[in-house]
Amino acid sequence: MTARDEQRQATRARILEVATNLLVERGYAALTTVAVQKAADVSRGALLHHFPTMQDLTQALVANLVQLNEAAARETAERIGGAIDPVERALRALHETMTRPPAQAEFELWAAARTDSALAAVLVTAERKAGRDLYRVVDELFGPDIAAHPRYPIVRDLTITMVRGLAIARVVHGSERAADRTIGHWADTVRTMLSLGSGSSTE
Repeated sequence: MTARDEQRQATRARILEVATNLLVERGYAALTTVAVQKAADVSRGALLHHFPTMQDLTQALVANLVQLNEAAARETAERIGGAIDPVERALRALHETMTRPPAQAEFELWAAARTDSALAAVLVTAERKAGRDLYRVVDELFGPDIAAHPRYPIVRDLTITMVRGLAIARVVHGSERAADRTIGHWADTVRTMLSLGSGSSTE
């Protein structure tokens, strides 16, 4: 890779980083090409070279958010460690990931899409791939033994819905204690659904 290629990649990464920060800190209404260009301190030509339209920027932004969320999930799971029950470990890693800025930025896009048909059209395509990536990450967090259970797909879908709901509700309630209780209750429910004990075994 040439120095020029490296510079182009760095510029693209900078634009996406700035776009993510704008989305998290100021909301979708602040995510304009002019605002991104100014915050990233790049020329108009440089911005348009990487993202000719707002739709192109949004699609790339969603893909970037997915990568950040995936990295956050793995980092969180590693930090929690394998000493606790694998179900609770997976749930707590997912919940913490959903409360971080990249996931919150993704939620911001969804909320804005309710009244923005152009954004909604972009997200339909972008989120289809994002959903497949999320499934893969969740499967990795629960582990192959749990993921092989016949009822696991139901557990996975309900888990994603639950942790997203907790992350969104956190904006209003702001209580980690309530979230911890909910995660504990859902962990018990998952073990029951999958006929697991309270430990790490799937027998």
